[in-house]
Formats: sequence, C-alpha cells, structure tokens
Amino acid sequence: MKKIGILGGLAWPATIEYYKAICQLSQNHHANLNLPGPSPMPEMCIESVNINYSYNRRGSFGDEHSWRDYDAYFHAALKRLEDNGVDFAIIASNTPHNRFDSITNGLNMPVLSIFEAVAKTCQINRIDEFLLLGTEPTMNSGIFPDYLKRHGISAFVPSDDTVKSKVADLISELFKGKSENGRSRMDQIVRSSYEQMEIKPKVVCLACTELPLVFEGKEQLETFEVNGVLYLNTTIIHAVATFRYAIEV
Repeated sequence: MKKIGILGGLAWPATIEYYKAICQLSQNHHANLNLPGPSPMPEMCIESVNINYSYNRRGSFGDEHSWRDYDAYFHAALKRLEDNGVDFAIIASNTPHNRFDSITNGLNMPVLSIFEAVAKTCQINRIDEFLLLGTEPTMNSGIFPDYLKRHGISAFVPSDDTVKSKVADLISELFKGKSENGRSRMDQIVRSSYEQMEIKPKVVCLACTELPLVFEGKEQLETFEVNGVLYLNTTIIHAVATFRYAIEV
C-alpha cells in the first residue's frame, strides 16, 4: 500500500473521521485474506496545521495577491509531507480546495482532490444537481460549482444570506467538536433552501468536512438519506477515494 499524507486540523474533528475511515476501509479490505497477525494498515503521516492561522489569512476571490500567505502556508505543509516520504497526499478539508491549484503547484507528489472525488461519486450515482452547503469561501466563490459543471453536475447554494449564516454558525460549533440541535437545524436549512423550488429528488452535498457530524451514526457513510433528502458526505467520499488510490498497484 502507498504511504498516505494527510494535511489535517481543518478542523480536528474531520481529521479524526478521515483517519478512522481509512483504517476501517483497510480492515474491511483485508478481513477475508487470512493474513497472520493484525489487519494491515496503510502507513500514514498527518501534518496538522493551525486552523486559526489559516482562517485569518484567507484572501478575497478576484485578488490573487491577497491569498499569498494562505496558499504558502498549505503548500509548505504539503511539502513537509512530501519530504517525509509519503507517496501522495490529501487535504482533509473542502475549503482549501478552492485554492487547490495554487497550493499544490510545484509539488512532486499527487494530491487527491475532494472536488474530483465528489464529481465521480455523483456520476456513479447519476446525481446531476444538488444543494451545496459549506464554509463561506466554498458557497460564495463559485469554484466548486464551476468544477462540477464541467462534469455535467449543477450545484446551487442557498439564495438567502440568512440561511448561509446559519450554515456558518453550525460549522463554527462543529469545529469545536459539538453542536446544539445540529440535525434539526440542518433540516431547517435544507427546507429553507429548497422552498418554492420544484427540484426532485432533494440532494445535499455536505461540502464542509464537519457538517456530517450532525448526523450521529452516519458519519462514516459516503451517502445517506434522512427525511427524504439524500446527503453526500464529502469526508468519507474523499477518504474512500484515498484508500482506493493507496491500494492501486
């Protein structure tokens, strides 16, 4: 198996879910091989960065210079993983993927895109339209929707700024590892976003790696349905893509 580099800490609860998912996938993969000793696990190196530092260095889309320090911080972290001998890396967060090309420029190792993993999952499941919920950069930059559009997938964000603020508030709580009534608040956000829209079936992409944590018991599922809504869990979708790449010959 290839050695995996994980750029984590964005935030720490999601990093835990990534590590847990990859280990569980490896255990399941090797379960029936009758190998001696404990189940094989891919070697992993985690570079956990300071989310406060990166958050306060976000720039403004349309002003490339304003992202210089943000991009450099993540590039340096990935370079440390590369220097540690990993075969490839992932960024365990949706938000930095809005700066993916700049952050990964000049690296000699592959870095697996969460956007690409989501697009492939949508194509496999014949999903061509969904509601996109995530951090402010992910919902407002248009970068993720533009990427998906090239793959025949339409993504829309809440039209009401009040609803977007509710998403941001929920994410802020989840960064700390918990939320108050998170599942009911998510249900309200989805209902408000789909109000007066004749779109069926209802599909929601949880494009912040903490958002799936509001659905207790479903955090390790790639997709799941709650109250007639199909949710895409970008954390596990990305983790599954990571493990599959790790075992490719």
